[in-house]
Amino acid sequence: MSVVKKFLNLFKSGTEEGEEARLRAQKERYENLLRALTEGDLDTRWAAVRSVGDLGEPFIEPLIRGLQDEYWIIRRGSADTLGKIGSPAVNPLIVALAEPSEDVRQETIRALQLIGEPAVSPLVQATKNPHPMIRRGSVQALGMMGEDRAIPVLLESLKDNDTGVRYEAAVAFGRIGDPRCIPHLIESMNDPQERVRTAVMATLCSLGTPAIEPLIRALIAPNEDIGRRALLALVTIGEPSIDPLIAALGDQNPGIRRGAIEALGQIGNTRAIPKIIGCLEDDIRPVRNEAVRALAALGVPAIAPLMQVFREGDNRIRSGAMEALWMLGQPATTPLIMVLKDDQSDVRKRAALLLGEIGDQKAVDHLTGLLSDENVTVRKEAFEALENIKKRASE
Repeated sequence: MSVVKKFLNLFKSGTEEGEEARLRAQKERYENLLRALTEGDLDTRWAAVRSVGDLGEPFIEPLIRGLQDEYWIIRRGSADTLGKIGSPAVNPLIVALAEPSEDVRQETIRALQLIGEPAVSPLVQATKNPHPMIRRGSVQALGMMGEDRAIPVLLESLKDNDTGVRYEAAVAFGRIGDPRCIPHLIESMNDPQERVRTAVMATLCSLGTPAIEPLIRALIAPNEDIGRRALLALVTIGEPSIDPLIAALGDQNPGIRRGAIEALGQIGNTRAIPKIIGCLEDDIRPVRNEAVRALAALGVPAIAPLMQVFREGDNRIRSGAMEALWMLGQPATTPLIMVLKDDQSDVRKRAALLLGEIGDQKAVDHLTGLLSDENVTVRKEAFEALENIKKRASE
């Protein structure tokens, strides 16, 4: 045998022995890390969790078990390491979503978030999984990832037979923030479970301006509960709703007008007062009644414009103003006293009537002065008003 062949044989033998030694050392390291992950104390497990990120698939299952560790730091470390391992860990993590413990599920979802894009399609598919907890976790993960490509399956999840899935879908839309979901969320305001309805309302409110017009249209939904919750959502959105609601006071549908007035009254912005006063002469009685209630709810800032139409408006609008002032009560006493000397006897008469209904003792002396009024009907109203105040005082 030549020297060259001998050298090659020795090199080959050395290489094989070196590879075997390397594999033995690797196997020993893997076994030590596996033991550390499953049997070690807290510090040992923590060190092992941080060390196996580059070793890949053989450590996925131990790390999945690490998500259930009693110590948060191990659960968090396991999630971070699974996130580094990436695609191979996706399906085991989706299976792990079946774990009912919330803290375990949160770390599982965190790992899927860290993996990112490779997890999206499997999570979308998992929204159809027979296990409701896996469906819940998948919907929650897609929402936390802000994945708008998942919108079609999330819309289906709003109708899932599991309450938790529907809830997570409603929350997910709030995180994604896509207005395409608004009509479906409005429909879900009638979900049989309060938890889901609350999540739907919160999401609609968080979507803000894009949700306002659909919510205004929902005020006349055939289902009264949806209309009531649409009203609440508009009030919760608040300031951005005001101008669209004021515009809706001119809508042809009286139900829209009535709902818009109620919402404006509850929001409490005084900018709406002149428009609501205009609704006191609406052709539809329930709309007028709602305007009265809204003006009373708006309080003291409504008194001056109400007093103006009280003195100058036609019969219908004047009647509404009187009712609103009566509902306002004592804050309206002083303005009404001021018009007891108005040139128009009809104004004096109506003011006396209202003061009697309000029953504020502060009006007594001023009403007494009207007992000598030149107009007999004014004197009569003043007398009856004083009797009402006296009666209320005795009661």
